[in-house]
Amino acid sequence: MMSPAEYPPATRRFMRTVRSRNERWLIWKLHLWLERRRLEVAELTPDHLRAFIRLKCVAITGRIEARTSGVYWKLLRRYLRWLHVQGLISFDPDHIHRRPQKLPSLARAFLASLAPTHRPGTCIGYTSSLRRFHRWLDQRELTPRRLTRRHIAPWFQELHAAGLHPSTRVQTLLHVRSYLHWLSERQHMHASPDDLIRAPDLPKLPSYLPRPLMKEADRELQRRLAVSKDPHAWALLLMRRTGLRIGELRNLEYHCLRPDERQPLLKVPLGKMNNERLVPLDAESVELIRRLQLAGPRSRSWLLPGRQPPSYHVLSKTLAAHARDLPDPAPITSHRLRHTYATEMLSAGMSFLGVMRLLGHRDYRMTLRYTAITPETIGDEYSKALAQLATRYRLPSPVPTDVAPEPDQLLEHLSRWLRNHAPSSERVRALLKRIERLRLDVKDLPLPTRNRADASSGYDPSSKGTRFSTKK
Repeated sequence: MMSPAEYPPATRRFMRTVRSRNERWLIWKLHLWLERRRLEVAELTPDHLRAFIRLKCVAITGRIEARTSGVYWKLLRRYLRWLHVQGLISFDPDHIHRRPQKLPSLARAFLASLAPTHRPGTCIGYTSSLRRFHRWLDQRELTPRRLTRRHIAPWFQELHAAGLHPSTRVQTLLHVRSYLHWLSERQHMHASPDDLIRAPDLPKLPSYLPRPLMKEADRELQRRLAVSKDPHAWALLLMRRTGLRIGELRNLEYHCLRPDERQPLLKVPLGKMNNERLVPLDAESVELIRRLQLAGPRSRSWLLPGRQPPSYHVLSKTLAAHARDLPDPAPITSHRLRHTYATEMLSAGMSFLGVMRLLGHRDYRMTLRYTAITPETIGDEYSKALAQLATRYRLPSPVPTDVAPEPDQLLEHLSRWLRNHAPSSERVRALLKRIERLRLDVKDLPLPTRNRADASSGYDPSSKGTRFSTKK
């Protein structure tokens, strides 16, 4: 294994200025990677760096993540600039990794057609998918016009081998298929797009259970956020009590509180579903909004204090600081606050449609993913079901020795038992009819006759503790 003494002289001089352990570790890994491939520093190319970053991302996280890749590029950029200044590498590190791939004119025209009807974030997703697709085509010197099923099938395997999440692969394939449909409508395709990318080619998405916070962890987290002096903690508590998305929380207006005759309302801005909604507030939530309004200058446009809304990283860091050592096995993220709010509302008896409106969903299937039945509710329903099954299939209780039942009741019990347990047949139906006629005849008997029959059998209805009357 390479030791620091085996670094090139320029690298040894640079390492004296490095204070970050992560940067020192990554430079060591880079030189070790070059040594195993018998490459010199002067032979380093941007393709080598991309291969090294891809290898490290897969080794650390199991997949190629843009965030991890960006961190590695940032750690290496200062060292690569040093090598470029010293004349040890021929390329400028400031012109790699950030320069996007130039798409063909047809792809740019397709993206321009999406702009009037799609959100900017959706167009960015299409752009990323088309760049990945055209990069693969360029490497194999293919064009969409002559693309066949035999050509594109290996690409599905490469997407899987790259470690992309199933949702990313599904999104990429759907975007590319829409692009191929657009080309086919303009006579730029020979093959059918539905034959190139078929429905079975889309990977199955994993179905995760919602992860609401445990009761003890939820109660303690709300207490910590309430007593905190950080306004970001108050904002997270407001998110927990209203079920907001973190993007909606960041974009809350300063005057988001709407007074109402019955109950105050929170005006939620445009969010993921591109719709506004009103969320009812309790007294504690109203107090949180008042505290946030007083936490900064009143001239600002947003509710959260600061020159601009806090970033996702700042809110996540605040949540991690207040959620430390909580009794919950799963990592506590900001979206779990929304899960907990939805589950709590559903368990408290709120209707499914009401929870759907509170969360701002357009489709009920989206609400099904966020509102989970709590384990306590499942246990209660399971116990009730067992009790109903026990009473449904239980035989009539034995006749107590001190009280004799009425004859018509005995016949009714017999008829019920036959209907529940005896197989359906002509004989059983005929028997049930005979029992029903007999029960009606016995029920229509005059009361004195029935009492005389009871007396002849020794039964005394007036006696509460004895069955047989004593005769002298």
